[in-house]
Amino acid sequence: MNHNIIDVINLLGKSSKLYSIGKVEPSKIEEASKMLDVDFAEEFTEYTQEYGAISVAGIELCGVVNSKNLSTVVRTQEMRELFSDFPMDCYVIESVGIDNAVMVQKPDGKIYQFLHEHDLLFAANSLSEYLLNGGDFRKERIDYWKARSN
Repeated sequence: MNHNIIDVINLLGKSSKLYSIGKVEPSKIEEASKMLDVDFAEEFTEYTQEYGAISVAGIELCGVVNSKNLSTVVRTQEMRELFSDFPMDCYVIESVGIDNAVMVQKPDGKIYQFLHEHDLLFAANSLSEYLLNGGDFRKERIDYWKARSN
C-alpha cells in the first residue's frame, strides 16, 4: 500500500517525539541531487522539503541539511569515498551504526541496506513503508550481526 510520506511522519510524531530540522527550499534539494548526480525519489524530495531531516520512533533520517551526520550529500559522498562498491544510483537515508552499514534509497523509491562487499539487501518498497515498519528491518539485521559475531 502506498502512503503519503508527510502523513506517515505526522502519524509517527503523534506516538513518538518528532524532531525536525525544518523546511528546505526546492532549489537546495535540486542542488543536492546534482551534487550527487542522482535523482531523488519523489517522496524523499517531499519529506526533505517539509522536514529537512528527522528523528522519530528511533529512526534518524538524513536529508538536505547543514549537518554532517544528517546530510544525505555528506553521508553519500563519504560512502562513495570509502567503498568502491557503493552503488552510484543510491543515496544514504540513514546510518545503521554497525559495520558502516547504511540504508540507501534508489530513484525508484525502493530502500536497501548497503554493506561493503555484500549485495544490496532489499528493505522496503518506499520510505513510507520503511518508516511504518518501525525499523524492524534494521533490528533484524542487528540481531543477525550479533549472532554472527558470537
